[in-house]
Amino acid sequence: LEKQIGTIEGPNHLFDSIKTHKFFSASFEQTTVKEGKKRLVEGKIIAHRSGIFKISYYEPLNEIMFSDGEDFYRYDPELEQVNVQPLDQLLSETPVGLFTLNLDEIKELFSVSDCVKSLNNYSCMLISRNEQSFIKWVSIGLKNGVFYSLKYLDSFDQIVSFKFKNPSLSGIPDDEFKLVIPEGTDIVSYKANMN
Repeated sequence: LEKQIGTIEGPNHLFDSIKTHKFFSASFEQTTVKEGKKRLVEGKIIAHRSGIFKISYYEPLNEIMFSDGEDFYRYDPELEQVNVQPLDQLLSETPVGLFTLNLDEIKELFSVSDCVKSLNNYSCMLISRNEQSFIKWVSIGLKNGVFYSLKYLDSFDQIVSFKFKNPSLSGIPDDEFKLVIPEGTDIVSYKANMN
């Protein structure tokens, strides 16, 4: 019965897993629920602890979010537009920070509670230390030491869930992290406005 219910654990397994997640890649299903309405989109994430990531959303969203570690790019092929802004606090204000920030930075942002282990599954609840944060709480699920699910409540009272498919911690070639912007695409930069 204990194996079915799970046992309360400390956060060390989560912390050890974050330390070993230098690279992360997976396909995903993202479900967003607000006021009983549900939206499902699929995509792919690749990330590196240096702050570099690329998230590609498929139809119907069809956009790419990308960071080179300094700036954040949101490319919308339908609008033929790329928005560029400094990365600044984005990693600490969004769930992608769990894949791109180091363990000490994550510990500064979240308190960890309710860690439960059941067979090869492990999950923890992280509560934002900043009441003004975009993320109120996030629940992380690991299977065999690798992220397989993530669920969070944002400041818009939306519950967003990710189920990762074929997650990998293998190295990712540098060229995978490039964002190719087609000729003729409008580039809207918010960098000058930030000074």
